[in-house]
Amino acid sequence: MEVKTKLLVSLYVVIALLALLTTWIHLPAYLGNGIVEANIQFWKDALFNANPAGKFLVIDILFLAFTCNVWMIVEGRRLGVKYIYAYVVGGVLIAISVAFPLFMAARELKRASYESPLELYKIKAIDVLALFCLFLVAVFAAIAIL
Repeated sequence: MEVKTKLLVSLYVVIALLALLTTWIHLPAYLGNGIVEANIQFWKDALFNANPAGKFLVIDILFLAFTCNVWMIVEGRRLGVKYIYAYVVGGVLIAISVAFPLFMAARELKRASYESPLELYKIKAIDVLALFCLFLVAVFAAIAIL
């Protein structure tokens, strides 16, 4: 593996760790009532109890997350990255700022393993369904806070 690939993979992992630490430091306030209630209260605060700037950022990140998920699934299928949905689910349950750099690290490692041109890939029906559901979340959240 080339040095630039190692450096890039390391950078992506460091970004994911920093994102995990700096996002999850804010979650203890929500965890006292269990995971379901914590999620409900978190999204109420993020979508409905936030000021206009906060709402803007939430919607912006939801659409960015959707775009990242489209790209992760398409690129993951194209390269044959394993466990694509671990990154998608991780983006939903942990943070897209953690899951996306981890996917990018896995992508770089996969790309480094190829010696010949990549073959054609196939998007599966489950991919389209998952992306449609994530798109609906972003759209409904955007409409709900108007």
